[in-house]
Amino acid sequence: MALMLRVEYNMISKPVMSPTEEEDFFWNAIEKSNRSQSSHWSDYNIEEHLENLIGLLSHHTKEELIIFEKVFQEKMYELYTANIAELSIILENGYTTEEGKIIFDDYISTDGFIYFRCWLILKGKQFFEEITEDINAFINGKYSFDIGDTWAEGLLYVSDEAYSANHENQDNSEIQDAVANLFPDVIHYDSLDGDMDGVPIGGEDLQDTYPQLVKEITDLRNK
Repeated sequence: MALMLRVEYNMISKPVMSPTEEEDFFWNAIEKSNRSQSSHWSDYNIEEHLENLIGLLSHHTKEELIIFEKVFQEKMYELYTANIAELSIILENGYTTEEGKIIFDDYISTDGFIYFRCWLILKGKQFFEEITEDINAFINGKYSFDIGDTWAEGLLYVSDEAYSANHENQDNSEIQDAVANLFPDVIHYDSLDGDMDGVPIGGEDLQDTYPQLVKEITDLRNK
């Protein structure tokens, strides 16, 4: 069976797009499938966005789905940074207040951090680029999100679900497997090969480093 799978992969030509075309294809799909972009933040529904995305991608070729999955995995790795982990802690973790100091629990769930990065990606290209530059962009006034639900696990599976809509999908993972075969240098979001660029800070250090971000987020979380 393993030999048969290798033969099938070898029959797939490596999709050819320029880096710009790959990026445009990926972000256009993410943003076009979000039909609540111009609506109030409370109208946004993660599951609806994901269903729209699967429906949109199901009309594309296998080669295009491979490109989507490839860029997705690249974007997930771009978000695998100490700063993004710190944003996750501020938005999601418990905290206590002692003598005016906000002290965060700094535990980071491996799976939870994967799902959190999926949620960030669903917010679109402009947000992604700004948040990877500076996590304080979260409160720059351009964006309004429901921070009560910051996980989007379903984004992990949309490429293969879109392919399954019209094809037999070996092990329900043909698209992800094809990316691993055709682009071995792309680090999978669940791989242990990638190194974070530093150690995330936690505890009361987050308030010292991001005073306005911590204030605005904890004010929202206390409402």
